[in-house]
Amino acid sequence: MGDIFGILIVRPFGMILYAIYNFVGSYGLAVILFALLAKIILFPLSLKNKKSMKKMNALSVKQQELQKKYAKNREKLNEEIQKLYEKEGVSPMSGCLGTFIQLPIMMGLYYAVQQPLKFVIGLGTEDIAALAAKVGVEMTAQNTFTVQLTIAEKLNQFVDATGAFSTEITSLSTDIANYLIPINFDFLGMNLSQTPHFTVFNALWIIPILSGLTAFLSSWAMQKMQGTSQQVQGSMKAMLYTMPLMSVYFGFILPASIGIYWIANNVLSIAQEFVLQQITKNDKVELVSDTEGKKKKKKAEKKEEA
Repeated sequence: MGDIFGILIVRPFGMILYAIYNFVGSYGLAVILFALLAKIILFPLSLKNKKSMKKMNALSVKQQELQKKYAKNREKLNEEIQKLYEKEGVSPMSGCLGTFIQLPIMMGLYYAVQQPLKFVIGLGTEDIAALAAKVGVEMTAQNTFTVQLTIAEKLNQFVDATGAFSTEITSLSTDIANYLIPINFDFLGMNLSQTPHFTVFNALWIIPILSGLTAFLSSWAMQKMQGTSQQVQGSMKAMLYTMPLMSVYFGFILPASIGIYWIANNVLSIAQEFVLQQITKNDKVELVSDTEGKKKKKKAEKKEEA
């Protein structure tokens, strides 16, 4: 990940997560509230995306008519569809704009949750390496994306009776002394710094299972509420099964805290889709071509009457 992306996007989100954690005192709850805050921030984009998709769906009938009319002339078909888009003032990419904008934000949230020492607390590479050596964690190329959660969890062994880190840790550097705080990864009896394993059955298994289940429900709810064209529904049906399977797989290879974030995000996506459906259900999509057709019909009727 580039330094610019980390500084401009990930670190600010990490600071927000840091503030939430300081307020609630639970890393699991902080991650859930973090996901909620992200949904609230991105809601206007989601609403715009929903309205744009409704107009694209309204255009699907006219596109099908053009496809039948120019079935043997692909070049003419593309030309006429482009004219239709220009006439209606829409872009086939407009419905995806919100998704494209959300992507870097979602990635920023993901890295903030995944690398708390760097992006939440704000420690440098040397300090993180010093902490790893102190708690007996080896940093390798294989554990680059998960080692910070392991280090942060093991650091709790060095917390004294007052709830602060002992001088054995804070004496390592000024940054550590000033910024490092204990992180409580215990959530509903589970250690969110640990990673579920296929071969070790324990309470952590519930996280990838719930991640897959909520991913399925989220995709299913979107498919039912979107009212999309047959072409879009085809791609969404594929997502209905691939996304849950991917969620389960990644839930077993990444720390449990990431799985909690995905579960929260999936549940919030279902709730958001319901809210968007209620807000836009009475929206009337008036196409320019339909309006023109009505005007021509009225003119013709008036001429007949005259």
